[in-house]
Order: sequence, then structure tokens, then C-alpha cells
Amino acid sequence: MLAFALYDWLKAFHVLAAVIWIGGGIMINILSFFALRSQLPGRRAEFAREVEWVGMRVFTPLSLVLLGLGFWLIYELDWGYPLWIVVGLVGFGLSFVIGAGFLGPQAGRIAKAVDTHGADSPQAEALIRRVLMVARIDLVILVFVIFDMVLKPT
Repeated sequence: MLAFALYDWLKAFHVLAAVIWIGGGIMINILSFFALRSQLPGRRAEFAREVEWVGMRVFTPLSLVLLGLGFWLIYELDWGYPLWIVVGLVGFGLSFVIGAGFLGPQAGRIAKAVDTHGADSPQAEALIRRVLMVARIDLVILVFVIFDMVLKPT
């Protein structure tokens, strides 16, 4: 029978959370290309609403689980805070601030623009494009954090 240590379980769930978060972000960015090119009325606004829903109900809680498991791993292994952990935390912090400080509030502005000007209005379109650009920057930060966590530079 196989026995797994607490470390193995923590690391497995930490990595699973990271895979879902990053994989989901990559998939949303890929799907955004289709949504932006769609000729269906209201498709871009619908996509923005779907992404906002996933962000608030999946990515935000998952990111907090990921962070909590990371701190638990640091504590269990008595790692302290070497450079690779500090860099990862800074990247996580940047991503969290981008999400909470920009992406979340912009989702509300998109909804308001859609209600006021229409789903395919230039105002809503501009907000959606801006959000997707910032989301891509956020994804680059998160991919950098993944490389940092795997390579553990000193």
C-alpha cells in the first residue's frame, strides 16, 4: 500500500489549483479571440459576463486556496522565504491587485455600458477590449510565477 505524507497531498492540491487557475486563464484568453471576432449580436458582452462569473466564483476562491496551500507548505517544510518564494508572492500579489482593483470593477462598468448603450456599442466594446488586454498581462505574470515556482531561482 502506498503512503503519502502531508507534504505530498499539500503539493498535489497546490499544483492542481495552479493548473486550474492558469489553464482556465489561458482558455479564457483563447476563447476571447473567438468572442471578439463573433458576428453574433451581444456575443462580446455575453462573453464578458461569463468571464466575470468564472473570475468571481472560480478564480478568486481558487487563488486563495492556492495561496493558503503555499503558506502551509512553507510552514510544514520550514522553508522560510527564499527568493523564489518572495518572487512568487509578489507575482501573486500583482495578479490579485489587478483582479480585485481593475478586472472586477471593470466588469461592473461593462455591464453598465451594455445596459446604457447596448451590447455591441463602441463604449462596451472598448471596455471589453481593455479588460482582455489587462487579463493577458495578468496571465503573463502568472505564467512567470509558474516558471519561478518550478525553477526556484536563487
